[in-house]
Amino acid sequence: MILPDTRAAALALAQARYEERLGRKPRSFLSITDATPHQIRTLIARGLEMKADPGAFGHVLAGKTLALLFQKTSTRTRCAFEQAGHELGAVTRYIDWQSSNFTLSDLEDEARVLSRYADAIVARVKQNQTLQVMAAHSEVPVINGLCDQAHPCQALADVLTLAEYYGQDLSGLTVAWIGDGNNVCRSLVHAATALGIHVRLSGPPNYRLDAKTLASSNGLASYAADPREAVAQADAIYTDTWISMGQEEEKEERLRVFLPYQVNAALVAAAPAHALVMHCLPAKPGYEITAQLLRSPRSVVFDQAENRTHAQKAVLEWLAG
Repeated sequence: MILPDTRAAALALAQARYEERLGRKPRSFLSITDATPHQIRTLIARGLEMKADPGAFGHVLAGKTLALLFQKTSTRTRCAFEQAGHELGAVTRYIDWQSSNFTLSDLEDEARVLSRYADAIVARVKQNQTLQVMAAHSEVPVINGLCDQAHPCQALADVLTLAEYYGQDLSGLTVAWIGDGNNVCRSLVHAATALGIHVRLSGPPNYRLDAKTLASSNGLASYAADPREAVAQADAIYTDTWISMGQEEEKEERLRVFLPYQVNAALVAAAPAHALVMHCLPAKPGYEITAQLLRSPRSVVFDQAENRTHAQKAVLEWLAG
């Protein structure tokens, strides 16, 4: 027989658990701006340590579970996080948004449920607002695996790659971004300028990075009308696809306006002889970059892809606290 005191105690326990979980504020990583410049430098250093000796970190997330919730397709983000979790000792679970109840249930509730099954959630989604809702209601950290506004894990891998080639003090370096002022560009500007890197951008006027992001760069990010001017002092030349997922209907117009901003031999000839070539992939050779440059000895594109794993290992360790 259940006594009245037991019923009262059950209610009190439920209320206490509710308050305890409500008061828990896990640190998420939705934007590069969620990390301070010092933390970004620490993540770079840690990622390089983890790359140099992967076996030394196999205990870091032992017994932990990482959920990979993907609304958009991916190769690098999925494989890198699966590999990162494996190398840190975690179990990873991939969840296809379209074949889960995220298509049916309230996002707030579904995010909270998923956080009861995992120690961190990587979400690759269409809209930044989706991430904001998830982070607000998840009881574990949420990591942005890409959204329309930002791609912080890519940007962290980018600056880690630059640190491999130029050393961990990147202040004074110059990166030229040629093309679309998109989510990858925004995160790169946030990461690079936090480290004292100059970013020279060039792209069609109607496809430029937003003024708010430029204003936050403390004068380190600026536009050049001529891409040859943007690359003139560049230590690295970075481009991305002109036609991202969901922009297929804009293809003909985008090809027309972006063609003068192709990264090709003529443009690279206007840059210093040591300038590296970067791309976050997937690339469309012959559009934003020529196949020759993409696969040339000065290209660090595939290092960037590999370094997604090591940068993300550092993020996972950091968020695990």
